[in-house]
Amino acid sequence: MLNAMERFIIIFEKSKLSMSKFATILGKDRRTLLSWIENSDKKSPSDEVKSLICSHFRYSKDIWECDESEFYRYIDGLDDGDLRLIDDGYENLLKYIYENENEGSLILHPTFPNPAYRDFVTSSVYKDFDSDEAAQYRKKRGLKMRAYSFGAAEWYSIKSLLEFCFANIGNFYTKEQKIQILELMIVTFRDNLNKSIYFFDSYDKKIYGLDMFYLSVNPKEKRMFLKLPLETAIVEIKNSDLVTKIHTHYTHAKKCPAHIDPKDAVMVMELILNSLKDDESLEQTCDKIDKFSPYGAIFKKAISRRV
Repeated sequence: MLNAMERFIIIFEKSKLSMSKFATILGKDRRTLLSWIENSDKKSPSDEVKSLICSHFRYSKDIWECDESEFYRYIDGLDDGDLRLIDDGYENLLKYIYENENEGSLILHPTFPNPAYRDFVTSSVYKDFDSDEAAQYRKKRGLKMRAYSFGAAEWYSIKSLLEFCFANIGNFYTKEQKIQILELMIVTFRDNLNKSIYFFDSYDKKIYGLDMFYLSVNPKEKRMFLKLPLETAIVEIKNSDLVTKIHTHYTHAKKCPAHIDPKDAVMVMELILNSLKDDESLEQTCDKIDKFSPYGAIFKKAISRRV
């Protein structure tokens, strides 16, 4: 019969997490975890460690005492494909995003801009459902995302960028706020090799509405989550194959939708910023992008032209 430490090691190997990440889940450091594994004949996980493992991986507490066949049934029956619904209130939603959106994430935004930049300029969108705790998590997340060393790839549709800048319906930003947000994002991404920003053509490939949800994919942690069209709900997905497939779709040169080269994204934002300052129209802006960059066609594709 498997002892508790043998079960611990099997769960660690099945998790496919690095030793450092697994140790962090248990509130330990990497050296402590390595010592446990190397001395598995002498060490047994504490009740606290057992509880943390069951809580994080959503295993039954019976896995520690059941017979071997039952243990494998529990482990294999609850694989990475399981979904987890997180719907514990607005504050816990923000807490989850802050704690789980880590370096190496690919973030697909349904609207422009990311709240990490918007909230630095204006918080009026939260006036009907805000709290001190929520405001603190938004502030902490903003600092985390905007930090120079924080590595992530952010994807926005060209449509969402143009709507932010020029739409007259459903757009609460003032001209001054739009300018401030664009200036902040230009400063954040300019010459920063830790971060990348992509503006993609949502009409290029059939992506079946993926650009309608906030989707955060972390291939290193084999996890992704998406925000449901409810203010407080998130679905976490730990299916390794699906995470890899979605991540590959946006990082494979031949599979990803047509997009602006991230090296040119700041230049394009600067062109749009100048248009906003000069009160130029959407069509004038697209003409300017066409004149000063190779991306005129992809922008003009997103708008209707008067005949």
